[in-house]
Amino acid sequence: MLPGGSTFGAVQAGLVSALFERGITPDMLVGTSAGALNSAWLAADPTVSGAERLREVWTGMRRRDVFPVEPLRILSGKLGLSNHLMSNRGLAAWLHRTLPFRRLEEARLPVTVTATDVDTSELVFLDSGPALPALVASCAIPGVFPPVEVAGRSLIDGGPAAFMPISRAVAQGAERVYVLPCSGTRSLDAEEARFGVLPPSKSPAKSIGGINGSALSAAMFAASRLDMQLNAAHCELYVLPSPKVDRLSPYSFRHSAALIDWAWRTAHDWLPTARPVPAAPVDIAGEARAPGGMLEITDS
Repeated sequence: MLPGGSTFGAVQAGLVSALFERGITPDMLVGTSAGALNSAWLAADPTVSGAERLREVWTGMRRRDVFPVEPLRILSGKLGLSNHLMSNRGLAAWLHRTLPFRRLEEARLPVTVTATDVDTSELVFLDSGPALPALVASCAIPGVFPPVEVAGRSLIDGGPAAFMPISRAVAQGAERVYVLPCSGTRSLDAEEARFGVLPPSKSPAKSIGGINGSALSAAMFAASRLDMQLNAAHCELYVLPSPKVDRLSPYSFRHSAALIDWAWRTAHDWLPTARPVPAAPVDIAGEARAPGGMLEITDS
């Protein structure tokens, strides 16, 4: 299970390497957004060498390949004359060059990628048909990239409808599920020698876009926690450790190599004592937490 995370998808490349080196390999893959790209790549070559090549893919990516800066297009989006800020042509071209198959069903392992129907808000699972439009749709960050037409439906990033669709894997018969988040709760403060001087923590969002983004993230994380809690009773569920990346840019690949190395080392140390997620209230890292208290409002 590979959730989304923009350029932080590099984390999953490191986590995958740690799993494969311990002989933990997938029977099926489910991915969202950046996780959809990684899922497709691994479904084509689910081996240690495939994981090594995935690391090379991430360290070779550049912002101009995926997030082209086109001032007129950005201005058009800001003025409300367009529904997106960036073209998806760069991402589509990059996928066409690097993707090892043309149809999802041609992969060596079953792979499912998620998308959201922008007209109906429905979650869409794509496991067959042309791979390129399915993957570009799953990565269509709302407002950043345009929706993608697939089989008569207007699709965007799968994250809003199912950021961490564990239920899909369980419904397909998975008895053990590994979730590989792109971001988590572990601090990078002790890693400044590797990441360079980290910028200060971000202040609370104040703009309309910032508030909307924070609200969307909160909704996706809440749904993911519930999905973990519900499915922990139906499968052996593990959530691998991931870094807190709020101080890094989601549009820059500058830290890809450091994130891959951090993820590999952290997962390598974590796996020998890993415990399944409990069927109880959990945080976004899959750790048990006490139920939150009620907010009391009184007249004054």
